[in-house]
Amino acid sequence: MSINDLPDDCLLAIFDYINYLGDLTDCFKVCNKWSYLIAERTKKVKYLMAIRSDSNDSVYFTGLKPIDGSCLKTLFSNLLIAQLSEELLKKVSRKDVVAFLENQKSLKGLILSDHITSYLNFFDIEMICSNCLGGHDTIKLKRFNVKQIHTMLDLLRNLHKYNFSNLERLSITNYGCAKWYIGPVLAKLKIFECTQPFNDLSGIHQSFHFIDSCPNLQSAYIVVNRDRYFVNESLEHQFLQDLVIYFKDIARIDWNQLKRVILKYPKLKHLALRAKLTRKNGNIEGSVDMENEWIEQLVHILPNLVLLDVRGCRGVTQTADDYVQHYCKRYGRSIKFYFNENRHEIKSDWPHLSTKIEKISRGFDFMKNCFLKRPHELPCFLIPIEYL
Repeated sequence: MSINDLPDDCLLAIFDYINYLGDLTDCFKVCNKWSYLIAERTKKVKYLMAIRSDSNDSVYFTGLKPIDGSCLKTLFSNLLIAQLSEELLKKVSRKDVVAFLENQKSLKGLILSDHITSYLNFFDIEMICSNCLGGHDTIKLKRFNVKQIHTMLDLLRNLHKYNFSNLERLSITNYGCAKWYIGPVLAKLKIFECTQPFNDLSGIHQSFHFIDSCPNLQSAYIVVNRDRYFVNESLEHQFLQDLVIYFKDIARIDWNQLKRVILKYPKLKHLALRAKLTRKNGNIEGSVDMENEWIEQLVHILPNLVLLDVRGCRGVTQTADDYVQHYCKRYGRSIKFYFNENRHEIKSDWPHLSTKIEKISRGFDFMKNCFLKRPHELPCFLIPIEYL
């Protein structure tokens, strides 16, 4: 029996297991029947990525085989995200890549390897990830409806030159010093992540100064390596509900400085004051010092708090946990508290919060896709449910 004698449904079921781009293009060229079925199979594909995935909605191109890109423009009619790298451009001609992308009417985002930003000329995209974004590339994006940016800190330094009025998520990373933020108010920004310390030349941390320009911000993930913060105590932020402060290369937290920050955000529901967990003499320890008394103060000054995570902090003991439980019982509140001794319970108590490392996460949901992750694990894009 020839494989072509199989019903179309059977062949489609087989093609669903093919997720290497080169194999799909080879199958497309076999005959008219296979061309039609491969085009049907690739309608399910939403992500073209460099890294292999076993999901049938993702196709990858990493591998040794050459790829004939001439047929790509007729495939992937529902593609959401495309990752472009030097490896892909060595296998597929620029002409075929451009024709392919121009035909993707559903395309919402590009993940670009370093120095591959010329493709921004062609697309009205909503999500962009590029470590080299800035300068002329940013000017190209100025006319687009950009809602998510994942890039280096240079963009934040120059954001005052551009108008990203529709930006909803900004994720930035860089080493070194930065200037004060002097850009526009980002009224639609909902999520801000700064995964490397954002310090000015004098060593004062500036992330909380930037948040003052984001009046409707709901979620933030901030990495700090200083105990000096720029804090405008005259401004209270009324919408921030989720805050992760990750302490890096700090031995002890300056509580007076940190308290000034926390008091700016009275509506916080989910707060993580987290640091790296280390193993010493077979025991798990935190990398930064904290005190039980500070936990007691936190539950008093944050009336909406329901989750408090201080894993990775030394000095917090069962005494603090006992206090939180007693406080909640006395005042009718419910606060889940996690420190080093009960650190594993957070995953079972909050099973919908993901720790999966992935470039793309389903759902524009900071708590689900970002809160429990380490700084380098945050996804490039959060895909809104309506796109899926």
